[in-house]
Amino acid sequence: MKYILQLFLFCLLSTPLLGQKNISVTGILVEKGEVNIPVEQATIRLLSLPDSSLVSGTTTTKTGGFTIRNISKGNYVLVASYIGFHNLYKQVELSGNPTSVSVGELVLIPDDILLAEAVVVAKANEVVVKNDTIEYNAASFKTEESAVVEDLLKKLPGVEVDSEGKITVGGKEVKKILVEGKEFFSDDPKVASKNLPANMIEKLQVLDQKSDMARMTGFEDGEEQTVINLTVKPGMKKGLVGNVAAGLGHDINSANDDFRFELGGMINQMNNSDRYTLMFGGNNTNNMGASDMGGSRFSGMRSMRRGGSSGIATSENLAFNLNKEFSKKLTLNGDISYGGSDRDVERLVEKTTTSMNKKDSTTFSTIDKTVSTVNDVSDNLGVNLRLEWKPDDNNTLIFRPNFSYNKSNSTQNSRILTQDGLTNDTISEGPSYSYSEGYGHAFGGTLEYAHQFNKLGRVFSISLTGNHNESYSQETYDWSIRYFDKGIYNPAKDSTVNQRSENDNNTNSFRIYTSYVEPLGKNYFLQLAYRISKTNMESVNSTYDMDMYNRAYPPVIALDTAVLNPTQSRSTIRESMEQRFSLNIKSMHEKYNYTIGLNIDPSKSNNKTVQPRFGAVTTEYIPFPFEDRLPNVIGDTVISEIPKNVINFSPTVNFNYKFAQRSSLRIDYEGRTTQPTANQLRDYTDYSNPRDTVRGNPNLKPGYQNELSARFEKFVPATQLFYTLRLNGNFSMNDVGSVATIDPETRNRSTTYENINGNWNVYAMGIFNVPLKNKRFSVNSFTSGSYENKRSYTNQFLNTMKTLSVRERAGINYRSDLFDVGMNLSLNYANTVNEVQPDKNLRTYDWGVMGNTTWYLPHNFSVNTDISWSTKQGYSDGFNLSETIWNASLTKQLFSKKTGTGSLRLKIYDILQDRKSIYRSVGDNYIQDSRTNALQSFFMCSFIYRFNIFPNGSSISQSDFEPSMDRDRSRRDSGGGGSRSYGPPR
Repeated sequence: MKYILQLFLFCLLSTPLLGQKNISVTGILVEKGEVNIPVEQATIRLLSLPDSSLVSGTTTTKTGGFTIRNISKGNYVLVASYIGFHNLYKQVELSGNPTSVSVGELVLIPDDILLAEAVVVAKANEVVVKNDTIEYNAASFKTEESAVVEDLLKKLPGVEVDSEGKITVGGKEVKKILVEGKEFFSDDPKVASKNLPANMIEKLQVLDQKSDMARMTGFEDGEEQTVINLTVKPGMKKGLVGNVAAGLGHDINSANDDFRFELGGMINQMNNSDRYTLMFGGNNTNNMGASDMGGSRFSGMRSMRRGGSSGIATSENLAFNLNKEFSKKLTLNGDISYGGSDRDVERLVEKTTTSMNKKDSTTFSTIDKTVSTVNDVSDNLGVNLRLEWKPDDNNTLIFRPNFSYNKSNSTQNSRILTQDGLTNDTISEGPSYSYSEGYGHAFGGTLEYAHQFNKLGRVFSISLTGNHNESYSQETYDWSIRYFDKGIYNPAKDSTVNQRSENDNNTNSFRIYTSYVEPLGKNYFLQLAYRISKTNMESVNSTYDMDMYNRAYPPVIALDTAVLNPTQSRSTIRESMEQRFSLNIKSMHEKYNYTIGLNIDPSKSNNKTVQPRFGAVTTEYIPFPFEDRLPNVIGDTVISEIPKNVINFSPTVNFNYKFAQRSSLRIDYEGRTTQPTANQLRDYTDYSNPRDTVRGNPNLKPGYQNELSARFEKFVPATQLFYTLRLNGNFSMNDVGSVATIDPETRNRSTTYENINGNWNVYAMGIFNVPLKNKRFSVNSFTSGSYENKRSYTNQFLNTMKTLSVRERAGINYRSDLFDVGMNLSLNYANTVNEVQPDKNLRTYDWGVMGNTTWYLPHNFSVNTDISWSTKQGYSDGFNLSETIWNASLTKQLFSKKTGTGSLRLKIYDILQDRKSIYRSVGDNYIQDSRTNALQSFFMCSFIYRFNIFPNGSSISQSDFEPSMDRDRSRRDSGGGGSRSYGPPR
């Protein structure tokens, strides 16, 4: 009787108030997040105005869509509701003569209070696929008390973190880390991964994030980035949470006072959408933390940062990030950071080069053995801001200014021995010394605006970008080379180089991108887009020949004379302009959508090289700090001026098919223009390394990259099976390749550049993860393979090098409330085939076994240990080595109070003292093995204090921070915030 009465009342209230019922109201309901997830089975009600009586209702489909039919003209309020979310209200006016009215994409916002109360007993899914997002449940991957996000990432299937801290997921490098959907130190994901504590993270979501402009237009623009979004545990979203850690230790096998120290902390203040984070730290344990930000911006400076990330470094950092929501219309996100490091590197390199003599086609082999010490010092300051203003529902304005300043210096001492690869006779040997320092700054910004017209899907948008980059560097280098004839010293061939080079670089660039989207009806949309970018670059190089009477190396060099070398001093001026005219059509359907288009890419450049007519001479005492630098000479004689005009045509294809909410296929193709670098265009020879001189080529054309990718992902909730498959291919036209000439007598190398066709590569990858029957065990696998076809010239012979690489990493894990155990097996196989010299083909194998366990003992003790064994085969003599690395720690929680906990940890690194640092790189005609010094076995005793201060003096228990294996919050997990998407609905 009750249900009959409800049905009668529903039918009565649904009676039309005005006219004939002939209008349908449609829309899509999604959950607010970085990727807006469709909400299924939500309740949709249409209420009449002004009495708010119920007119009609329905529920959403699997794709979040809904349709309410047979509605009369009038004014209404549409109400969308779903448990755990705030109700959504939208006014709807039906007038004129429409047959269907779309309200577009409606976004539900989670209700954190309701979500915190809804708790069910079940094991949390380790990995879930939600549309094009891979989501990891952090509670399913145990880490020790003091772990940071990087430690958590290393445990996730399909995620890899290399020795430099670079993060890759499924073979794609992660460019950003977001916190609750907001950028966290926008240009360096290592700031979050190396500093944020792991125990504040609830979910890690991996997705390909579209640019702000693509999200506003609904059309791809080729600037998609792989990002990780971190969602914070609900109990930590309001209040003050932080940690401070201090440790002191010593090298175990050192007779010197080699003390190790670490100090770091993080203070995070959150008030729902507002967040303020302060991080600081310093150590000499090679944990760069936030201190490596911006270091790569000096990559154009000759010989800077040669130490890389190997060796032993002392670093310090200070960083602040904020996310402030002034109102629903205005938000600010930004960061300011400082980082400094002092790194010492000792390196042994063995490089084998094989070449053919262009005169008689005979083969000769060269072995270069180099022993070097490097010291790199750098200081970096960066500021990034993002201001978003939405004055109303139809307009969005985003402004992103940035500034950076960098200063660094590098000292290198080396000794090189060159031998004949067949007879082992010495060809040359000698020491080299160089010192370089530089500084630079950059500033710029991007302004983006989008307007959504009243007609759904009609969008106009424009983006303006401008940047200025200025840097200066100077280097003094001193080479002394002794040559031998069949192993017998020949002093007549000896050569020395004593020069000082100064480089001024100035680059200005701007870009304008505009787009107009017009709905065509029946789920079709048309986009007209135009992009123009222009870059003006000036590089002034002044090289001086120096006659030193007193070699008092840095910080002071005394000079007798310094004479400008006009043949090696150049001013290079490059002006380039790229344009793109695009016509794209997008079609949206319930199960699939696709975009097809055509791009026309005209590009124009002009390369001018200028040389001074006379040499400048100085006889002054020149101190080395760059404040008293030698005069840079701007050239006044034009050597060459080479204009280039190129037009490329390419299609754009994007296809997405959604088999189900947790199963999808995506295919993309795009072409894009690539410009040669400034060094590749310079029309002079760089003699700073007389064994390996480099000359640019101002005649280089722009290259063109064609990229095709496909991705399939699936998650089965019933079994928690997750797997993803990816395939990527790249084919290059006019790719910039090296052209090398090797002297068969001295084995000195000279390199220049040419445009080369025929370079291509393909990459395939598969990730698999599934819990076993009792849910405490899980197995995972990461398999990848690549094939590269790369061409280059050596001694006028075109050589094609083909490289096949296969990688496998399989793991099994067991997790319980008492202990966790994990084991991984890995294999890296590489097969390199040299077309010109098949006798130099190469095969290498890297094997590895890794295990880790954590035990949770009585009286608040915990033990964590990890051990890894690896071996290398197929490398040069002395580099086929095995190593076993064993680390262990013991942690005791000292106290637990309402506002925080304190613990003491003793950790020993490399207990077996077996760490080795070995790397291999393969080039067009060479194989290089290198070994560097590494941080050896040491112990560290640390005190860790974690505090939490919440409103009204409330506290959160440890179980709130780390949910147990038998508990998970029943909620539709949010991907954080994000910009509103205009244009075609997704």
